[in-house]
Amino acid sequence: MDLTAIDQALVAGAWTTSEAYANLEALCDFGSRFAGTPGELQARDFIAERFRAYGLVNVQVEPFDYTGWWRGSCTVRVVAPRAMPLDAISLVYSPSTPEGGLEASVVDLGMGTEQEYDRHAGALTGRIVLCSSANPEEGRSPHRREKYGWAVAAGAVAFIYARHLPGGLPETGSLRPGRLGEIPAVAVSHETGCALKRLVAKGETVVSLDVQNSSHLTTAYHVLGEIPGQTSEIVVAGGHYDGQDISQGAVDDATGVCLTLELARLFGPLAGQLRRTIRLMGFPCEELGVLGSTRYVAAHRQEMGDIAIMVNLDSAVGSGPKGFTYGGMEDVAATLRGIAKETSYALRLRDRVGTASDNFPFFMQGVPAITMTAKESDRALGRGFGHTAMDTLDKVDDRDMRECAMVAARVLLRLTDLEAVGRHRTPDEIKEILVAQDLEAPLRAQDKWPFP
Repeated sequence: MDLTAIDQALVAGAWTTSEAYANLEALCDFGSRFAGTPGELQARDFIAERFRAYGLVNVQVEPFDYTGWWRGSCTVRVVAPRAMPLDAISLVYSPSTPEGGLEASVVDLGMGTEQEYDRHAGALTGRIVLCSSANPEEGRSPHRREKYGWAVAAGAVAFIYARHLPGGLPETGSLRPGRLGEIPAVAVSHETGCALKRLVAKGETVVSLDVQNSSHLTTAYHVLGEIPGQTSEIVVAGGHYDGQDISQGAVDDATGVCLTLELARLFGPLAGQLRRTIRLMGFPCEELGVLGSTRYVAAHRQEMGDIAIMVNLDSAVGSGPKGFTYGGMEDVAATLRGIAKETSYALRLRDRVGTASDNFPFFMQGVPAITMTAKESDRALGRGFGHTAMDTLDKVDDRDMRECAMVAARVLLRLTDLEAVGRHRTPDEIKEILVAQDLEAPLRAQDKWPFP
């Protein structure tokens, strides 16, 4: 196999067509693609059709049942010291309030870090917790699901999540992995959050919530297809095709799906030429606490030993330095450094276990799992427009799509061809990595810690 010729063809193919952006437009035109919506089913069928058109084999649409959630009414208002309505939306998997709503005083926990919860120990029972989406400048950044989990553990009766960036945009997201949360939770904009914080700072502030959502058993679908290789080993690459129900989900994660489709187009003609089989995937229900890939791994556990590496493409398009997180697996980092040297293309590598995307279930089975990154590292920006109504097509640049497709393709080519990528870890080794990265308490708070 002439790796240089294939490499050059991949680079040319990525840069000289606008197919990836055309696919992005199509996905965004389906609407939110939120789990359980017509847009999700349109995206499922579109991905499967594109896989077949690009020459993939064993294209499958694989179903599984789960607890779905649908947004209903949400009324939030200040009762005292003065009456004031608050614009708010439910967070995903928020249960409904009791009939007639609930009413309680609010405690402001700032950023909602574990230390802030500790400082208010014993004072949150029967109260409503208010905290920001902001995170400290140093150290680990707690996830929204952690902040919620700590509120539940502290005995709070409700949770208000205030976006830390201005613009009148509440920031949505899930509360628990694949199930309803324990207490109602709503999101408010930065401006609404600041108004509420100001009242709380002056004295007791009572807020009422009347939240009505619905939930029942429904079905979602993994979409997968393959470029056959010469051995039984597999490289899995993909992103989640669901988005949040309040936006197009252009960056998160239509871009990851379109990178996956672009890899299908570029690698489709290479069937039988590469060492390893490439399995490309569109995961559903990632926005429901990484539910889709968790279910996929559980259903295919017997195959995990055949997977050389999993490449997660969630939100992998941006104008920042291109690179990967490698989650404590130094041999995998060495492989990526070697690829960067060989291709003369600098890759930004970070030792971080991402627990909130589709790499995580594979990682937990000991599979080497990496996540592509392409954004500037700026804690102050947080998610940017992610998880808001403004995660729209205009936020994605065609040039960034092409460059990220080139990088992903060149890395994937070498991951399929190298003699070794990285070894699988034992459960004890996985636990050791998680503990070393200070993730035990956060995962316990999210109801995602599987060890005793």
